[in-house]
Amino acid sequence: MRLRFLTALLLALIVGSIGAVIAQERFGGLAGVVSDPSGGAVPGATVTVTNSQSGAARTVVSGADGSYLIPNLEPGKYNVAVELQGFQRFVAEDILIILGRTFTVNASLKLGALTETVSVTAEAEKQLDLKTVTLSHNVTSEQIDRMPKSRTFQGIALTAPGVNQGTIEGGFQVNGASGSENSYTVDGVNTNSLIYGGSRQDTVFEYVQEVQVKTAGIDAEYGGALGGVISAVTKSGGNAFHGEGHYYYYGSGVGGTPHARLVLNPSDDKTIFNAEDPKQANHNSEPGGSIGGPIVRDRLFFFGSVSPRITRRTNNYLFSSGTEPGLIDQDQTYTQMFGKVSYNANRVQANGSLLATPLRSSGTLTYYNGIEPLWVSSSKAANASQPGRGYDQDQYNFSGDVNIWLGRNNFVTVRGGYFYDNYNDKGIPTTTSVSWLTSSVGTPGVPPELQQPIGYQNTPQALISNFDTTKTSLFQVDYNHGFNAAGSHLLKGGFGVRHTTNDVNNAYPGGFTRLFWNQSFTFGGVNKGAGQYGYYEVNDRGTQGLVKANMPALYIQDAWTIGSRLTLNLGIRSEKETIPSFRTEIKENAFVFGWGDKFAPRLGASYDVLGNGRLKAFASWGRYFDWVKYELARGSFGGDVWNIYYHSLDTLDVYNLNLSNIPERNLWPASTGPCNVSPCATSDYRDRRVPNFNTVDPDIKPMSQDATNVGIEYQINPTTMFGATYVHNNLRRTIEDIGSLDANGNEIYFEANPGEGVAVRMPSTGLTPCCIATPKPIRKYDALELTLSRRFSKNWFGNANLTISRLYGNYAGLQNSDEITTPTVSGGYVIAQQQAGNIFRPGSSAGRAWDLDELEFDAHGHLDVVGRLATDRPVVAKFYGGYQFKFGTQVGLFEYVGSGTPISTYVNTTNQIPVFVEGRGDLGRTPTLSRTDLLVSHDVDVGRKQRVRFELNVINLFNQKTATHLFNCLNKGCGPARGDSAADLSGQNLMNGYDYRALISASPSGANAFDPRYKMADLWQAPIQGQFSIKWIF
Repeated sequence: MRLRFLTALLLALIVGSIGAVIAQERFGGLAGVVSDPSGGAVPGATVTVTNSQSGAARTVVSGADGSYLIPNLEPGKYNVAVELQGFQRFVAEDILIILGRTFTVNASLKLGALTETVSVTAEAEKQLDLKTVTLSHNVTSEQIDRMPKSRTFQGIALTAPGVNQGTIEGGFQVNGASGSENSYTVDGVNTNSLIYGGSRQDTVFEYVQEVQVKTAGIDAEYGGALGGVISAVTKSGGNAFHGEGHYYYYGSGVGGTPHARLVLNPSDDKTIFNAEDPKQANHNSEPGGSIGGPIVRDRLFFFGSVSPRITRRTNNYLFSSGTEPGLIDQDQTYTQMFGKVSYNANRVQANGSLLATPLRSSGTLTYYNGIEPLWVSSSKAANASQPGRGYDQDQYNFSGDVNIWLGRNNFVTVRGGYFYDNYNDKGIPTTTSVSWLTSSVGTPGVPPELQQPIGYQNTPQALISNFDTTKTSLFQVDYNHGFNAAGSHLLKGGFGVRHTTNDVNNAYPGGFTRLFWNQSFTFGGVNKGAGQYGYYEVNDRGTQGLVKANMPALYIQDAWTIGSRLTLNLGIRSEKETIPSFRTEIKENAFVFGWGDKFAPRLGASYDVLGNGRLKAFASWGRYFDWVKYELARGSFGGDVWNIYYHSLDTLDVYNLNLSNIPERNLWPASTGPCNVSPCATSDYRDRRVPNFNTVDPDIKPMSQDATNVGIEYQINPTTMFGATYVHNNLRRTIEDIGSLDANGNEIYFEANPGEGVAVRMPSTGLTPCCIATPKPIRKYDALELTLSRRFSKNWFGNANLTISRLYGNYAGLQNSDEITTPTVSGGYVIAQQQAGNIFRPGSSAGRAWDLDELEFDAHGHLDVVGRLATDRPVVAKFYGGYQFKFGTQVGLFEYVGSGTPISTYVNTTNQIPVFVEGRGDLGRTPTLSRTDLLVSHDVDVGRKQRVRFELNVINLFNQKTATHLFNCLNKGCGPARGDSAADLSGQNLMNGYDYRALISASPSGANAFDPRYKMADLWQAPIQGQFSIKWIF
């Protein structure tokens, strides 16, 4: 009954209007009051706003109270004209409209002839949006043009307070949320990875009008993000032809040398080296251009851009640990093509655009892993396939919208969007990869050609993706209505549908084989045996299947202004989310969240403190739900397969060990498998991807967060504003797989909310009494943000912000910064829809957290390991700005200074669990991170409104190579598992604590199990990188 009531109430409030699933903004707005010399309201005045660039005009008439509202204006500069017979014409010029903000321009008319004009400039404009509680950071094309930057719009997000970016962050972290919990849009179309949640499609600045980062107080029309909403709005054509032609170069010619690599000697497994490879050839050229103009003046406009990035790389190598010189080339072409058509009439406005970003890559560069510069442990023959190995990636983004004004105060917006994203490998040989996980050097009876160090392989381990396609389409209609009832209202409402698809086929050819020379296979504290030369494992791993799902959503949002100073922002949102199954013959859907499960209220208030529009106080609270990433459906509901066969190594014909040839004694005897599928089956392998069809909590709830922000904004003068905001984000729950071991050592999981429902308690392992209280997920972010900003005026602009924060808890988020695998271990996480792996675990509800009870205790018997999270930066200061000299030179600067991040000791167990043995942050923090970026450009006027610009961007100007991570594994086993060095906790009662050093020493490797890289820096800030460009502008 409650569900039906909530749904009926929401539908009634919508009153039949139709709206957005993800109604991402593409516009700003303008409002004001027209008054006479006595201050009285002037109804019937004609208000016309005209885009300074395109010439597109919109006209409204002031109402009975003198007010007017013009929403859905594309970002840019406008002129405002107000006319009424008997009064002088009022003109306000150079009014800046930015994304998501409605600014005020009041017109005080003077008596006189209409032919007389009273002009004001934007210097008199009020810069505060008094009707919103959303905390957003906007960077206009005017500012982007004058500040240092890379070649993607996402990089601008780092300038916003509360936003951090780095290697361990895995992208952008917004107010403590991980990089997979943001929403990325281009012209309102979501370009997130459907599988992991991160950003997938880049855009260059030649066709970007504005970038906006929403970080708090986000309205009910937005869903699917616990972090920020990072949006790019594209440019449109106008009545005059404008454009540019450009050439960019960046790469090794204007870049620094990478930091030395931290290397554990693969021959003796003991000695540490720092190998500094010389800079290799890496040249990136990007010719292109853009143009916009009229098709039909004042009505129909176009804008187009093309910018292919051509990359040529050559790496020199010394294969076979320094004995075989060679090289590998890589050629890439990454094309960005954008086209847009816009139509504008007084009551109808429409846009249609296409962004195509296909990538063609040929040649794959082998990573250096030897103890000397340029060394690779594998042979030249083993890398013979690398020059021909490549991939294709195709991404297409279609968007369209039509805005129809039904009257003076109401309009409908119809939107559609489609994002296509496909990846496929090419040129990968079908030879099964065989790699050395321990050294065979000195092993009796092994021929010289097989006596190789750790990391040696016959061919690189490669997952062949025949195709991995995701498609996201959306249709949405918004209704907006302004009216008066106990104050003024701006009501929005909507309904829409998001349709998603994933079609995938990938696998390792013949599996992949790992050799453990001179080692016995040990599991659960039991020595399972070995062969004459040790043991080996063959991995059968891949993903296949097709899934589809629809997600309808409803929302309503009202900005209700009571009197002239108080505005209440009241909204509700709900969605119905289906998580699909890859095995529909077993279960049609993994699980479904109904309308009542994702009921998200948004409440806020804004108050004009002084009554003159210069000081705003605001507060908001909202509940936000994330969307389940398809990695969960793939990994837990039939898409992924990962079976491991363990056998004794009694043969030297190791290169023919594969899924079709697994000889010798099986070290994992057949037993009854876990009953998560029907019928149960016997298996002679370890199943690392047991499906969860029968192990889903029937009362599972969606991941959600409550967010509160309180702050003020003060307009110091017409161009300068100060803001102070307190932000509090509290994670309510998450979705994770709660793990245990079956009798045969297979990991089996319940998909649930940790600490709730069936997961109130979790199974115990070893001698720990059953069953322990499952720790609930904790992630609390508290921050004070101070901002001082000056918009571009009189040749300069600037923004300075300071964030003082605490990120505390036991759960990093979907993109897990607790699971970092750095290059020193020659490992990484296999990532769908890309060739290279990542050092961080991508967005997933199936991380290692809550997999086994081992992870929930420290070594002193404390349950629930809480503390400062791995990406906590307590103090971050940023500044960016630019100055334009009268003689045509521009200088821009960006400065970032942030605290280091906490480092915690890990000990790897026989279950491949990284345990926080001393809690969180016991190793202190990495050094303070700072970076200075510089832009210098000069324009040369070549006549006829044409100029040539020479520009130099330098990222990390002072070539700071600060350590951003320390190797924090006490024993070996970070990256590829090392059972010979793992601590066996099967004989421990975790509640009583344990001596982890003694347990490591008791492993088969004894004293050699301790990793000598412990506490050494293994990740560093990227070196200096320059970017030169020349641009013809007309």
